[in-house]
Amino acid sequence: WYQRRVRARAHMCSNPARVQYCSQEMVLFRENLINKMCRHCIKFPARSEELHVHLAKTLLSQGHLAPLPLHAMPVFWSHDHALRLYPIPDVVVVADKYDAFSVSATDCLMFNPGSFPKSNFSFKVYLPAQKKIENCEIAT
Repeated sequence: WYQRRVRARAHMCSNPARVQYCSQEMVLFRENLINKMCRHCIKFPARSEELHVHLAKTLLSQGHLAPLPLHAMPVFWSHDHALRLYPIPDVVVVADKYDAFSVSATDCLMFNPGSFPKSNFSFKVYLPAQKKIENCEIAT
């Protein structure tokens, strides 16, 4: 009984998912992008702390969520339009195993909530009215 009730209210979405909230567009993408980008990069950033900035600038300048060659990240061509970041959305959530980060570039806020159990149960909350991100943590 309970499972049927919960399943009736659940909404499944694709990867990537686009959410329109009032006048803001949010893109949610679950992929281990930083690891793939590090494996296939030509010039590694000078400091490893800049990896998330490098990722944000690459995704936004390429205008695509899969900026790697086809042998590294195959794309199903009939669904390639879903990976495009044009026009640039207001928020891009890259759900990655990498540490949590938030970067603002070209009027787009990009963040990664990070791994929930690996980060002492911390997470990020996006506040659309203020267009800002808050760091939150569950007290243990």
